[in-house]
Amino acid sequence: MLERVRTPEGVEIACEVSGKGPPLVAVHGAGSARWGWSLLRPLIEDRYTVIAIDRRGRGDSTDGDGYAVEREFDDVAAVVRAAAADGAEPLLFGHSYGGLVSAGAAAQIDGLPRLVLYEPPMGGVLAERAAIDRLEAQIADGDLDVAVSDFLRGIGGYDAEEIEELRKSPVWEQRKAVAHTLPRELRAEYAFVLNRAALAELDIPVLMLIGSESPAWAGRSTAAYADALPNVTVHTLDGQGHGALVAAPGLVASELP
Repeated sequence: MLERVRTPEGVEIACEVSGKGPPLVAVHGAGSARWGWSLLRPLIEDRYTVIAIDRRGRGDSTDGDGYAVEREFDDVAAVVRAAAADGAEPLLFGHSYGGLVSAGAAAQIDGLPRLVLYEPPMGGVLAERAAIDRLEAQIADGDLDVAVSDFLRGIGGYDAEEIEELRKSPVWEQRKAVAHTLPRELRAEYAFVLNRAALAELDIPVLMLIGSESPAWAGRSTAAYADALPNVTVHTLDGQGHGALVAAPGLVASELP
């Protein structure tokens, strides 16, 4: 079932809702959309009402004028508040850039009971300006296959074999369809400064997940968040990288509280 939540700015965030139990608001990373949770969702729908969102500017969500990551904080906070409107206690789960957004949203939400972050970037770690400029030029020129490949390789840590498997799947065209959102998010992450003071006030149980084979930036970022959060547990997914939602959804499902 597709529902929509209207944010304070007037953006409509599309939410695919399925399952039963307490709400789990799932926030995807860069270069993805709500379909990024399609392999995990069936494994947890017996425990959670999964609310997988399309972040602004993609899928069935609308977009705002201009872009700032703080507006995405507002978007996710609005979805969580809507999920909690009947007294439910949502779990907020953000992957990668969606983890950065989820952590920022969590600081705005009174009474959020639980938070799960999978390798959220801490700011200034995903891509240098030159790489972002190159990606933006590829997208402008219509070289979407190259742009998506370079993004997955350089930022996601995917190897050539994994990228080739993705290229053969329906997800490849979906990734190309949202590629236009990559430059603005990468620029926002490059300029982002981790608000350690706000994280220190987030005195709720936080589970952080990291793959043992993930890119170096993921390790640095996970450590930075974990150092700032007062009530955090870090679990390492052995043998997995940044894409465990696809490569090992069962393992990720087993980690959820």
